[in-house]
Amino acid sequence: MGLFEVVVRVANPADRVFHKRTMLVDTGATHSALPASFLTDLGISPDDEREFSLADQETRVYRVGELRFSIGDRERTAPVIFGDEGMYLLGATSLQNLDLVPDTTNHQLIPAPSLLVGIRGNPVFE
Repeated sequence: MGLFEVVVRVANPADRVFHKRTMLVDTGATHSALPASFLTDLGISPDDEREFSLADQETRVYRVGELRFSIGDRERTAPVIFGDEGMYLLGATSLQNLDLVPDTTNHQLIPAPSLLVGIRGNPVFE
């Protein structure tokens, strides 16, 4: 997979005052991560703590909260990891919530088809 950076606007969901940050697109990461100090400065509070496996097979516990992400004309809230200083990763859940996929050839994010898949005969869809 080709790694590349994109400019992302992020905000506290409570006030939606956006700040631009350059983030590394990392679809191998479940959630996005930004420095804990930056998230705290935005007024984001962690609401959970989870164990994560890192690329070097190390396991670490990080705090998790919610952050508002905006790329182009798309804007959604997604989980965010209170990461280490210098950590600006745009992970899979943020991309999925924004219905974006990486085009690693052209180093950009492109709209993904939104799918709603149901099974005929399932009472939920009838």
